[in-house]
Amino acid sequence: MNNKLITLAVAAALTAPVAAQAKDEKVKDGAPTVYGKVHVSYGSLEEIDSGTTTVDNWQFRSHASRFGVKGERALSDSLSATYKFEWEVNLDGNNSDPATGAGVAEGGDSAGSSGFSRRNMYAGLKGGFGELRFGRHDTPLKMAQGKFDQFGDTDADLKNAGDEDGENRLDNILAYLGKSGGFKYQLAVAPGEDSAGATADDGPADTISAAFGYSEGPLHVMVAHDSYANGGNAVEDSLTRVVGTYKFGSMQIGALVQSGVEAPDTAAAKEDWIGLSFSAKVGSNGKIKAQYIEVEDNRTQPLESTLLAIGYDHKVGKKTKIYAMYSNLDEDDTSGNTDDFEKSFIGVGFITKF
Repeated sequence: MNNKLITLAVAAALTAPVAAQAKDEKVKDGAPTVYGKVHVSYGSLEEIDSGTTTVDNWQFRSHASRFGVKGERALSDSLSATYKFEWEVNLDGNNSDPATGAGVAEGGDSAGSSGFSRRNMYAGLKGGFGELRFGRHDTPLKMAQGKFDQFGDTDADLKNAGDEDGENRLDNILAYLGKSGGFKYQLAVAPGEDSAGATADDGPADTISAAFGYSEGPLHVMVAHDSYANGGNAVEDSLTRVVGTYKFGSMQIGALVQSGVEAPDTAAAKEDWIGLSFSAKVGSNGKIKAQYIEVEDNRTQPLESTLLAIGYDHKVGKKTKIYAMYSNLDEDDTSGNTDDFEKSFIGVGFITKF
């Protein structure tokens, strides 16, 4: 018995450096990693606009399904180059109405499009200082949400609660991501690339997004702020977000507060948000979750919106799960007009990653 243990120990000692060397060689060679996610749902969707039912049917839909390539190449002992190219893929056909054959816009894709759209795409430099990324990238304010959103990429995604959601992915961005212990600090700038008129956004940093906070162990707390060049026209030109999540035992609670606009606007389009999220594990493979977001739109024709969702996730593999959910978005025109809107979904979904 002792001889067997000694043999196993020697084998482990010999193979560990080989595995570490293989990992280092992969970084040095810049070997790419292909990855992706398939996210589809099937369920009943209903939309009521100003008292008239505009949608009432069952739909199969793709939710930000994607594939990408990423990698890292060592430039020296302390510096490496990074890269990532990611595309969203619409698995729901070619965006045509099954009844009429006419093209329709869906999921951010134009009518009759191929179903491909760009997500994060960048090249970068990584070292002890953190990481610099150049290209198309989520803003620090968007990334600040962490794992608050329990229903990402579905009808109950927090970006569907209001217009000024701050969930932005920008082109022409220079982003810095840093971390010191549990503290995270992120900064991104993007030129407007305008060249017409005295109020053109033609500077080196017409959009600035920054976030700072603590994220380690059970606690995640971030404060983020976006500022936009307004060309002298915008009533509001900034958005501030405070978000936090805390895990205790098998449960997680989250809270989000934000105020402002997500881009320059000539109208008073400020929105005030408050959100709560909750999840709890059920057994070894299940999770129940709930989320509530309320938005007050302070424009000329004021609106109050609420987005409520409940759901259950069940893992059927390390990278695969099925879920059931219900969501309801209710937008009430508080100015006395009849421009109310309601959207509800109930159905099931499937997610697998590779």
